[in-house]
Amino acid sequence: MRNRTYLSKISILFLVIFLSIPTLAFGETPGKTKVSGGVQYEYTNKTVANNPQAFRQLVIDLNDPFTTVDVGIPTPLNKLAPTTSQANAYTALGQQVAGAINGSFFWGSDQGYLPMYLIAYRDRLMNAGIIATGNDQYVSRPIAFGIDSTGKGKIDTYNLSLSFNHNGQDYPITSTDKHRSTNNLILYTPLYPKPTTETNGLGVELVVEVVTGGTALNFGETVTAKVTNKLVRTDAATIPKNGFVLSAHGEAVSLIENIGIGETILINANIDEKWKGASFMLTSGPELVKDGKVNLGIDPNSDRARERAPRTAIAIDRTGTKVFMVTVDGRQSGYSQGQSLKEFAEYLVSIGAYQALNLDGGGSTTMAVRKPGDFNVSLFNRPSDGRERSVSTSLFAVSTAPVGTPATVGAYLSKPGVYLKGTKGSVLVDYVMDNYYNPVTFNKADVKLSSPQGLATVNGLEFTAQKAGTGSITAQYSGATANIPFEVVESIHAVKPSSESIEVRTGEKKTLTVKAFDSKNREVIFDPSLVKWSASANIGTITASGVLTATSKEGKGTVTATLGGKTVTIPVTITGAYYRVDNMESLDNWTSSATNGKASLSMNSAKEPAFEGKGALKLTYDFTGTTGTSAAYVDAKTPMSLAGTPVKLSARVYGDAGKTWLRGRIQDGQGKEYTIDFTPENGLKWLGWNYVMADIPAAATGNITLKQIYIAQPTDSLKTKGSIMIDDLKAVFNAGYKEGLFKDTGLTFRAENEIASLVNEGVIAGYADGNFGPYQELTRQQAAILLSRALKLPLDNVTDPGFEDMSPSMTFYKEVAAVANMGIIQGKEKGKKFDPNGKLTRAEMAAILQRGFKLPLSDQNHFTDSNGSFAKDAINSLAFNNITQGIGGGKFGPAQNISRADFSVFLYRTISLK
Repeated sequence: MRNRTYLSKISILFLVIFLSIPTLAFGETPGKTKVSGGVQYEYTNKTVANNPQAFRQLVIDLNDPFTTVDVGIPTPLNKLAPTTSQANAYTALGQQVAGAINGSFFWGSDQGYLPMYLIAYRDRLMNAGIIATGNDQYVSRPIAFGIDSTGKGKIDTYNLSLSFNHNGQDYPITSTDKHRSTNNLILYTPLYPKPTTETNGLGVELVVEVVTGGTALNFGETVTAKVTNKLVRTDAATIPKNGFVLSAHGEAVSLIENIGIGETILINANIDEKWKGASFMLTSGPELVKDGKVNLGIDPNSDRARERAPRTAIAIDRTGTKVFMVTVDGRQSGYSQGQSLKEFAEYLVSIGAYQALNLDGGGSTTMAVRKPGDFNVSLFNRPSDGRERSVSTSLFAVSTAPVGTPATVGAYLSKPGVYLKGTKGSVLVDYVMDNYYNPVTFNKADVKLSSPQGLATVNGLEFTAQKAGTGSITAQYSGATANIPFEVVESIHAVKPSSESIEVRTGEKKTLTVKAFDSKNREVIFDPSLVKWSASANIGTITASGVLTATSKEGKGTVTATLGGKTVTIPVTITGAYYRVDNMESLDNWTSSATNGKASLSMNSAKEPAFEGKGALKLTYDFTGTTGTSAAYVDAKTPMSLAGTPVKLSARVYGDAGKTWLRGRIQDGQGKEYTIDFTPENGLKWLGWNYVMADIPAAATGNITLKQIYIAQPTDSLKTKGSIMIDDLKAVFNAGYKEGLFKDTGLTFRAENEIASLVNEGVIAGYADGNFGPYQELTRQQAAILLSRALKLPLDNVTDPGFEDMSPSMTFYKEVAAVANMGIIQGKEKGKKFDPNGKLTRAEMAAILQRGFKLPLSDQNHFTDSNGSFAKDAINSLAFNNITQGIGGGKFGPAQNISRADFSVFLYRTISLK
């Protein structure tokens, strides 16, 4: 921490903070919150260029006498750690990290995870780094951010001089502590994380040990050292703890090859005067803002600049006394898409940036903030990896304030809302902070409640609503006070059930609840013992506390609840076959995560109908460009009860034909976890709604809970991106229980099995609303689509068949072209037209199945009405191969149009012959 002395009188402001929601939500609500005397956290979401964006920033006031910015440097240099971990390791008495962001770029595994660019700390060169060539690179100019000798933020160019002197002659050194490449002269220092230089035998290396000056490369100072060993085209040199290794390759060999053992060299590192005395320097790029205007230090048309991605930046105002640490999340549809560098620069200008520098982004983008009352920072943004990535460097907003006096109490009602007279409640106290925002260790028993208006009587942190009216409850600790808004009503206006209807398994116990509202439709908090419960005799019994014990027989009935003279009736269904785990009408119970990919969770849109009700969970994933098994998870926020020990778990799943593996994770009553399979590996082949079931392992016993449902892809060549939807999740207790695949077919439908088989193989699909349309007549284009899928015809580089009524820009053109090129479906009007919307006749159906699957022909005529048909031989082939028995009366009906259901049956039977 850079030491600064201030002769100023600090006036203490005693703050009163009322939090109406638990602190877990802190940071997700748009607005501004002070997290230390000189640091303010801000969150906003807005739409930019039709893309939703989530921005977070720490605004740091360096005029505050107890606020500064510092850098976290990896020790050793190749150590990677999450930003939150780095910040919390730095935090100590008198240097509390109020917020942090990830720092600059670092090399991948092939370069040992070393920092890529310059790092200096307290006038000492820690890493010289590189400067790339080409205006499509992030860092093609030497520009750094730091805190200068006056304590102000600085973003400016620099000139690093790194050299050695031999016999009065200066020679340039390429860099420090990086992998040596062509024509490099690298200085390896004791900071290098490996014991040797790790170089190949194609160069020359001088081992030098320090005589004067030590091994720290302080700017403006000279280190004098003596050559103690020389290695020519041999193994990598060992780096001495009290010295260095000068390692040369190619053209740089001439700089050191004539220096012998015992000779003296001088090593010097220097920096511009404007950077002398800076507490630190961190190089990154490109430059985003200069003199208050967008000024990209990269080709704006390059892929790196145009990509919409998560971004991190550091910025300062015109005076350098205000520093902005800024992030925007990305790659998460519906939440935050990410920005191009130009868009990000424009945002930085809009918040007051005068100079701004891009930092590492993408999956590295991290915003960490200290919650009120916490000693450590927590992750606040939503990283695109689904988890916080380990990074090289970090930047910290630091409070150096001393311990003060209690000033702020973070207190709120355990149940927010309006209270019914006579109702008991409690106040939760999350934290106490001093006048410098430092957390104060306190005993909750020492927090005293009072009711200035006499609205409640208090006992410790509990209270009883005593009198109707509006006022507050006061929480006080050692002179610090929080006034919590509080209102009491005399009566209620309406009662509503917590669930509009209830499903209960036979013999199951279930606790029912209701909600109460006042005349302004505000929820009223009440004592549950005031509710009077009753149940119809055919569904079971209910206790005074609302615990329903279902009868042993299936049936339907009602439960009635009465509160304050208001009555509500709740329909109840008793079922023995299943227990509905979740109807997926909201995200309340779920969140998302990912491994080797990206995942986000949202609700279905208006154009994406749920299978049941109005809601379905939509899991969006991206596995592209990753290696190893990728997975996208729908995680239960708390494990979901399966109401005992079911035999199966079922769900409705809207597939994207991504060939992923649909699985789940459960835990039994003994705490043992099991993976369950809704599909085989690569088995999610269908497009549209499907009904899936996963067997619960026989070894799983006791009360089972569901932890997650997920899709996985272990094969790199099959990785893609897309989205699926999940609805109507049920625990099944009857091994023979099953549901119809579509709303308009059902288990007893004559073609149910055939349709289900084709759906599972991704050959045919239902409609978005959950119907199949079994009696809709099939078009020629639809037949082409189904045949191309069933035959797995390649669709890349298909030859244009030349149909006048089909063009390559049309949807499903490739499928039509593929079957036409194979001669399976022929054109009309001498091949000029395809007639995609024309209805497919039974004769045409017979012809395309016989051609497509090369079915053997028959000499026997099986039907009286097939003579004269162009498809006579094909019709007889279908009969010969037991694919059709005709329409009855010895007839086939060749001119009749064929329905989706009938075609499904014929196609299934044909495929089954193979």
